[in-house]
Amino acid sequence: MHPGQPFQLSQVLPAGITSDDFYTVLTGLAAFFCVWAIGNSFSNRDKMAAKIKAIQERRRVLQGELIGPRKRKRPEAEASVNFIRKFVTRLQLIKKNTIGETESRLIEAGFRSKDAIFVLAFFNLVLPVVLGILGFIVFRLNAGSTSKWHMIHYLWPILGAYMGLKLPGWYVNRTRKKRYANIQKALPDVLDLMTICAEAGLSLAAMLERVSRELGIAYPETAEEMALTSVEIGFLPDRNKALSNLAERCKLPELRGITSVLIQTEKYGTPIAQALRVLSKEFREARMLRAEQKAARLPALMTVPMICFILPTLFIVIIAPAIVRLMDTVQ
Repeated sequence: MHPGQPFQLSQVLPAGITSDDFYTVLTGLAAFFCVWAIGNSFSNRDKMAAKIKAIQERRRVLQGELIGPRKRKRPEAEASVNFIRKFVTRLQLIKKNTIGETESRLIEAGFRSKDAIFVLAFFNLVLPVVLGILGFIVFRLNAGSTSKWHMIHYLWPILGAYMGLKLPGWYVNRTRKKRYANIQKALPDVLDLMTICAEAGLSLAAMLERVSRELGIAYPETAEEMALTSVEIGFLPDRNKALSNLAERCKLPELRGITSVLIQTEKYGTPIAQALRVLSKEFREARMLRAEQKAARLPALMTVPMICFILPTLFIVIIAPAIVRLMDTVQ
């Protein structure tokens, strides 16, 4: 590469891969993820409906175990674990002092399986190694490069290991944030339906079950939480404990407010429908305020795109005819 020559993408790509190949692969990946996102949006309804059905089936099983005779579990059934669980347990990848915090974070993200923490620990170990090896392979393929940017190739192994270390936690945090946003969006409608059920004379457990059944398609995450709370209310000796578990599973201020109101109405005997109606009004006003805040940020967000893209085009459209006429006049 000669001094002053502009930067080219092929200088940092592995040997044998041209910039056209890179853009082709990038376009294919973009098309794949678009198709995957569209298909995932259609399959989410079936997945969440299956989750709610599984929760209801679990309640029927618990009822049968409570009424019928209990059978002792076979030791071999308890000892049967999958490969990931064995691998993580043998290497002791999970620290005892962080189990509670990690499980709480996974539950907040919607991963309720008992093996979720083992899967997370497995990927925390495997992904940095795999991506680091891929980065080292890329580095070896470009070992003989003499371009100005050859020092960039030394960063591929480090970048691969770093991405592998951060990807599992990033995925869990992103899923948790998205789930919280969906639950927060659904709360006003959930409270309206709960108010209607309370005025119809339904109990708290029946109310939550009805809400989860009616809103399972529109708000699957919230419906799942309501169904779990309904199951816990039916089987836990203390109803307040079930409501506190709801606030622990979803650490949203709005949900904590709802659980506090439900606990206080049961403790002091105040009408639950009136309290829910007041909360629903407050949540709708808060949602409107959030929408107004986003709208108020638009002028500031649009300033840079307007300066970089809109104004130059506008100037060209306005000034170009005058310049053409001036050139014709001068000639």
